[in-house]
Amino acid sequence: MSNPRTENPSSNWVYSIRSCISKKKPKTAISIYTQSRGKGGNLTSAIPLILKACASLSLLIYGQMLHSEILKTGVERDVMVGTSLVDMYGKCRDIASAHKVFDQISEKNAVTWNAMIGGYMRNGHTHKALVLFEKMTRRTSVTWIELIDGYARNRNTAMARQVFDEVPGELKTVVTWTVMVDGYVRNGDMEAAREVFERMTETNFYVWSVMITGYFKKGDAGNAREIFDRMGVRNLVNWNSLISGYAQNGMPEEALESFTRMQDAGFKPDEVTVASCLSACAQSGMLEFGKKIHDMILKNSIGMNVFVSNGLVDMYAKCGDLANARLIFEGISTKNSATWNSLIAGLAIHGQTREAIEIFRRMEESGEKPDDITFLSVLSACAHGGFVEDGLEVFSKMKKYGLTANVKHYGCLVDLLGRAGKLQDAYSLVRGMPMVPNDTILGALLVACRIHSDTVMADNVLELVRKVSFNCGIHDDAHYVQLSNIYAASEKWEMAEGMRHIFSTRGSKKTPGCSALMVRGN
Repeated sequence: MSNPRTENPSSNWVYSIRSCISKKKPKTAISIYTQSRGKGGNLTSAIPLILKACASLSLLIYGQMLHSEILKTGVERDVMVGTSLVDMYGKCRDIASAHKVFDQISEKNAVTWNAMIGGYMRNGHTHKALVLFEKMTRRTSVTWIELIDGYARNRNTAMARQVFDEVPGELKTVVTWTVMVDGYVRNGDMEAAREVFERMTETNFYVWSVMITGYFKKGDAGNAREIFDRMGVRNLVNWNSLISGYAQNGMPEEALESFTRMQDAGFKPDEVTVASCLSACAQSGMLEFGKKIHDMILKNSIGMNVFVSNGLVDMYAKCGDLANARLIFEGISTKNSATWNSLIAGLAIHGQTREAIEIFRRMEESGEKPDDITFLSVLSACAHGGFVEDGLEVFSKMKKYGLTANVKHYGCLVDLLGRAGKLQDAYSLVRGMPMVPNDTILGALLVACRIHSDTVMADNVLELVRKVSFNCGIHDDAHYVQLSNIYAASEKWEMAEGMRHIFSTRGSKKTPGCSALMVRGN
């Protein structure tokens, strides 16, 4: 039996690094390597592993530093080290360096060629990848997979399918079939994906999840559930695909019902499961269910990664338990934009305008860049709280962060100005918008006109309504009902009757809203 004290210390480091890579903890692996470099021992065997970690995290600068160390040790011509460098540079989008290293490797194996083909494909150089493919004297199943996956990633499913059909029978594995299915799904072609999927004589857990997720992304929950129900044996990933699909499609009850079924089947939830369930609880306002999931996270020592932490903040905030939302929020050491957005949105929804603005300003001070969702939440809070000056200030900051206001941001500002009685400012804002106003914005203007009994502004809005109706070729009768009520409240009976006549002659049917996309056709 070996004595741990006499073992080579570097071998222990390598074992720890390899363990981290297998457990998909690349950051920890890099940290171990960084700490071990100054403690002696030959760690050359760990270099390919760390290059793999760099590739998964797209850490080009660290990868370049490792390359410099490799040159000093003189192992750059080792085929394993060289191949790892090619793979790292390709995945980090430095295809020129990948090609340079590839050319310097005198004894290349199939893995080296595959890494270079994969690098070309990831960087959009499909022709160069094909040229390299044609030069190979010995191709493996991975070679064909790199080509099929590469074409699919570059949105050329026709070429991907052509390559797939040319794969020799002995090299067409279940993974090859799965990559073709995944390629179609990634490009939104579920009909073609289903055709290939149904032809598979052997399947794996992953391809079932690909199909389930693909249908959910198209909003087809029925087919997603049908695929799931066909499975004879399932794993946790399959259950997660079903639960997260329901949650992402606004079907929280179905998501939580599936979660219960999953537990009854003997599966223990992981981070992905609880994050999806917390989202479902947030959507449905099921605070007690959300608290049970929180207890489960603590009791089962489920990892509090960024998705779980943000899910808890979002669930508590949207369910109205702002005290717990803030408590968890303050306990998160590294917050991303989603963390801040969850709390800001929750505060906005529950009328805590001043607090939402305060959190927004703290976000700015933290150095985290606000995004479109951040500004929409803050503007919505300002509109409901009547904070006109704050709202205008927040709106003006969008350009500072390189963001372009969309129709929803303008809608919040129009609503804010309208509620405050600043109808002329709201009208001028709408007239100056870079996009055609949609029904929501026009409706907000009309509501403001009704609240403040401003028939003069209502006349101006009527012209806008007519213009938008003419450009879109459709009409929303609700606007004319609003106008009729405004005129009637001001005893302008003839105008009110005119609006009612327009409404009645079209059969009293409300038509779909007109958006900027519908007007501009792009």
